[in-house]
This record gives sequence, structure tokens and C-alpha cells, in this order.
Amino acid sequence: QVTFAYIMSIRKPIIVALNGVCAGLGMSIVLLCDMRFASENGKFVTAFSQRGLVAEHGQSWILPRLIGPARALDLLWSSRKVGAEEAKELGMVERIFPADELLDQTKAYIQGLADSSAPVSMMLMKKQIYRHMNMSLGDSMRETNQMMAASLEQSDFTEGVKSFLEKRPPKFTKVDF
Repeated sequence: QVTFAYIMSIRKPIIVALNGVCAGLGMSIVLLCDMRFASENGKFVTAFSQRGLVAEHGQSWILPRLIGPARALDLLWSSRKVGAEEAKELGMVERIFPADELLDQTKAYIQGLADSSAPVSMMLMKKQIYRHMNMSLGDSMRETNQMMAASLEQSDFTEGVKSFLEKRPPKFTKVDF
């Protein structure tokens, strides 16, 4: 059986640049990615109800988490096309750019992360977000407190503070992914 849930377990940030129609299985894959940037040409559409199908490959899990259950049902039941602006308002897209700037802007965002964010921190935050979505607040807070205590002992914390005080870009430890 094919599953795309592994996308959420990839230790690197997975950021999609969408410049067209995203439908069916493609929409499932895109929604399971960490972030979505779109051009003004971006569109999302489900067609499951119009084909006698159910929401496939995790859409019934991820879509209500992104936009809420009533909005998810609206999109799944109606199979209406959602343009980039509405997708952003709903929470399916983080940023919208002109089509001719989409890839450059997406790459610039990714480069900014690479230049200023600790890879271990990004990796652990991604793990936290997806793991804590299925935990109680109390359990996630306890785990976060343990993780925070451990991060205060790491060299990346020392480098982050030092680079801030010295007003220079940080030189964080690289991570093999």
C-alpha cells in the first residue's frame, strides 16, 4: 500500500513551490509537505466526491488540521477549485508570489533558513510539531521542557548566543540528513 506519510518524517524542511493546478493525489502530497508557497496561478481541487471516492492518501487527516473540519468538508464535498489567495486565507498556502518570482523567492527563503537557522533545531522542531499534533498539551509540554533543557547544553545554543552578541551570522553545526 502506498503511503506518503513519510514526507512528514523527513528530517529536512520540505517546502513546495506550486505554480499551477494541484489535484487529487498531487494535492495529498503537497499538503503533507511542511510549507507551501504558490504563485498567483496556484489552484487546489479535490474531485473525490465527484468520482464516487473518499479523501485519499492522508487528506482526511491533514486537511482538517490545516484549515479546520468544516472547511475541509466543504472542499472535499464540493470539489470546487480554490485559488492561491483563498488557499492562503484558509491556511493551505503560506506565501504567494508572482509566477515569474516563485522559484527565486522560494529559494531565497530556503537560503535564509540555511544561513541563519540551526539545522538541529529545525530538525527537532519539525519532529515536535508533527509528534505533538497527536499528543495532549500536558504531554507535549513535558517533552518540550526536556528537549529545551537538552538544547541549552548543546554547542548550537552557545554559538547562537555568541553570534548574537558579536553581531555576526551564526556558524551552526551541520547535520547529515
